[in-house]
Amino acid sequence: MGTALVYHEDMTATRLLWDDPECEIECPERLAAALEGLRHCGLEQRCLRLSACEASEEELGLVHSSDFVALVRKTQAMTKGELQALSKQFDAVYFHPDTFHCARLAVGATLQLVDAVLTGVVHNGFALVRPPGHHSQRAAANGFCVFNNVAIAAKYAKQKHGLHRILIVDWDIHHGQGIQYIFEDDPSVLYFSWHRYEHGRFWPFLRESDADANGQGQGRGFTVNLPWNQVPTLGPPFYLGPHLSVSPTSHRCCRCWLVAESVLCWRVATTWSHWRSQCAW
Repeated sequence: MGTALVYHEDMTATRLLWDDPECEIECPERLAAALEGLRHCGLEQRCLRLSACEASEEELGLVHSSDFVALVRKTQAMTKGELQALSKQFDAVYFHPDTFHCARLAVGATLQLVDAVLTGVVHNGFALVRPPGHHSQRAAANGFCVFNNVAIAAKYAKQKHGLHRILIVDWDIHHGQGIQYIFEDDPSVLYFSWHRYEHGRFWPFLRESDADANGQGQGRGFTVNLPWNQVPTLGPPFYLGPHLSVSPTSHRCCRCWLVAESVLCWRVATTWSHWRSQCAW
């Protein structure tokens, strides 16, 4: 078994249609550059390529409300002015006529990867997707994110493949509050995030991004936040430190890992050297 790479060029279709300095960084070139990097390093050729398919609205409903899904669906027929007005209702988000299609492809890619790994087609995989997902919530887009790709994948893995324990490792610079909110009372999903916090002065500026937010009800203890209050400058060893010291304690009792953000990896190893030896590359 090797490593899967799930991608679809249609996910580069959405782009900002008006001036917005906060959102202009979320552009098609982000995805194109990542794919080019894989090709330049010779990694794409060593993976099993899977073309992403759209997730169904039923699959989106594993996490999101039907009203929110319907709202995003309506953006396909909206004018530029209507899209801009809707975007202003959310924090750091823009909509495009192709947003619904692209966001469903992003979710679909993660679900295809779940199926490929859990049916033994591949050992692990990488879903290169856009838009990202870890900030989106049940009824709200947020922080460039429309549908919560990884949260839906976790729910899907539990429902379709019967998993009982899942670890989500979120290594984005921002806290993935959307994933945290969705699973904060669920003891079957352990959410682990290390992110830039700066005592709440870094986006998304949330008190619940701090270390003492550890879940609620039956899910207490299944949220692990490791916030950075000082901007790290030490390079890869600094980033690997939390992974080596905190997450192994958690992942030993979990069958599968989901790694966010913008990518989905299954059964990744603890260190880069081990990861490289386990993957197709």
